[in-house]
Amino acid sequence: MKNKTSGLIALGLAAFAYWKYKMTPDQKQNLKNKVTDAGKNLWDKVPQGVKEAVSPQKTQNSI
Repeated sequence: MKNKTSGLIALGLAAFAYWKYKMTPDQKQNLKNKVTDAGKNLWDKVPQGVKEAVSPQKTQNSI
């Protein structure tokens, strides 16, 4: 288990270093857009009941 954790940490650090030092601003924006679109597509596939349970409840306070 420790090897998996160490490997994931090393992979994360390598990905961060690549993002920070090797990617151009255009490449960073393209990657960010892809991840955002993938997240939106995933959220669209979540059932409505789960969305309601996860989203913060909006309550009205009567004064």
